[in-house]
Amino acid sequence: MRYIDLTGQLSNRMWQFGPPFPQLNIEEKHGFKEGFGEFSYTAIEGLHGLCGTYVETPAHYLGYENSYLIDDVPLEKLVNLDCVVLNVRNPGKDGAGRMVVDLPDLLACGNAEAIRPGDALLVGVGWGDEKWFSQEHFPRSPYFTYEAFMWLLEKSPCVIGTDTSSWENLSSPAGFFDAFYKQDILMLAGLRNLAAVTAPRVKLSILPLRVENSCASPCRVFAVQEGG
Repeated sequence: MRYIDLTGQLSNRMWQFGPPFPQLNIEEKHGFKEGFGEFSYTAIEGLHGLCGTYVETPAHYLGYENSYLIDDVPLEKLVNLDCVVLNVRNPGKDGAGRMVVDLPDLLACGNAEAIRPGDALLVGVGWGDEKWFSQEHFPRSPYFTYEAFMWLLEKSPCVIGTDTSSWENLSSPAGFFDAFYKQDILMLAGLRNLAAVTAPRVKLSILPLRVENSCASPCRVFAVQEGG
């Protein structure tokens, strides 16, 4: 049994979305409390729900009044989920040099036929490992074609996750987000280390912060793979 951490490190050096999101700043602090003495702690300023590796409910798109929030998601929908990790090899590029995941890229993954309804589906292209500490992570993020993403939706997953930060080409959107959010699927983004998953099927756990009145939360994510 092997535990594989799929979480990106929260760091001042990591990629960030930029405005209107606040800038993350992690800083060591020191203080003194009577009866305890000197102590150290960490101030984490600018932390928001879509920071680093995060999980998101449809409320991000549909509105808080029309969906559920992170604190409403039961543990059984977050822990020990059946999961297939599709590690895409050598995706193509568009005219601007951005990687594009097309349907043939997904079908070429050796375990594509292992997907079952209700699985968590994770797609990796190596972006999270290559660009975690680069501000190119978001604006240059690989994205899906319409056919590729609709194929994922047709599999009726409970979660879709990637090691990228933008699923659409925002300058020329394919238009699949409406279908995604209305299918009541959790979004998982900003993953790392997906290539370390080599088994056709694994178990996935997502551990968000229990935050009140939030559609998303930073989280710790790991896979459990049998057989090493």
